Amino acid sequence: MNDELYTRVEKQTGWSRELLYQLVDNVRDYAIFVCDTEGRIVSWNVGAEKIFGYKPEEAIGQKTAITFTEEDRANGVPEHEMRTAREEGCAEDERWHVRKDGGYFFASGVKTPLYDDEGTLTGYAKIARDVTERIRFQDQLREAKDILEMKVGERTRELSESNESLRLEVVTRKESEQVRVALLRKIVQTQEDERKRIAREIHDHIGQQITAVQLHLHAISEENGEDARLSEKLGKLQAIVDRMDAEADFLAWELRPSVLDNLGLAAALRDYINEWSKHFKTPAHFQQIGFDGQRLLPETEINLYRIGQEALNNIAKHAGAGNVYVLLERRGDSIVLIVEDDGVGFDASKESVLTGDDRGMGLLGMKERAELVGGSLEIESSRGNGTTVYARVPARFEEDIHSTAS
Repeated sequence: MNDELYTRVEKQTGWSRELLYQLVDNVRDYAIFVCDTEGRIVSWNVGAEKIFGYKPEEAIGQKTAITFTEEDRANGVPEHEMRTAREEGCAEDERWHVRKDGGYFFASGVKTPLYDDEGTLTGYAKIARDVTERIRFQDQLREAKDILEMKVGERTRELSESNESLRLEVVTRKESEQVRVALLRKIVQTQEDERKRIAREIHDHIGQQITAVQLHLHAISEENGEDARLSEKLGKLQAIVDRMDAEADFLAWELRPSVLDNLGLAAALRDYINEWSKHFKTPAHFQQIGFDGQRLLPETEINLYRIGQEALNNIAKHAGAGNVYVLLERRGDSIVLIVEDDGVGFDASKESVLTGDDRGMGLLGMKERAELVGGSLEIESSRGNGTTVYARVPARFEEDIHSTAS
């Protein structure tokens, strides 16, 4: 950076010349460079050389477009970045960039305009950091979630197929329905055991890795506490890691919430709906009627909870809903769970709804769970008019079993 530019930056930031020299010339983890109004590079620090691969004599005089991908250059992204910086005071972006050797990396950066004493635009300063590892970690976390859910789904399908084969073999026998229900119970228990195991793995392994990253960021922040701009960047990275930590916690909690065992169905549904609403940024409203603190049988609670959970997952994947309404109500000798959305809907009259695809497997699983506890499940939907899931099961409470036994 030449003396004229140092003077401009010194006036605009209030930083001393010595601090500017140290920041620009010695920082290795951040690319810091300046270009003129046409986008030609006029200064290039050691961090820029490290990240982009160009030596100062190779970069200076070139346009900043050399750091962008071919696609971004074709779409005018470098020019758009300068225009945004002029109009809004700065231009923040996170995108893929290209090194001198042709390799790609993901960078987080900000570009700011520079003006002389008369307010005339003289160029732009940009600070960027290679955050490829962060993006890879996020991708690995998403991939791990998909793989874990796929394993649960595959295991469920295998057991469902085994259940259907067994049901056909004993259809002529008097006890066929009892055998089918017993196997369904085994399927549900296997699912719950698998969910608990996966939740523990997420907490013990992924959670520990995220905690390690947080500790490293905190240590870096402590060592560089006087560098305001670096502290700001570290703060943004910390916020991203915190979001990843929250997503991992949400996944583990989604697989098996402890509140279901401790406080019961109504509390667990309310808790899940609130977290689901925050996670998917979809307004969701929950209402409970007629329980008065009573606990349903554990088998009834877990199956109704999973029905509600699967209904909400289908909404998140397929519905594009603006609002979701969930009602849990005791109606005489029945418990009714209603999940309604105002999304795109689908043709519920087709027989294929309960077979084959992702949504169909989910609906089939809900139907089987309702039948497992002596209930039924109905779906009302049409294209453009949202979807409503009705689950109705017998109202059997823990105290009823205790009183019968005594």
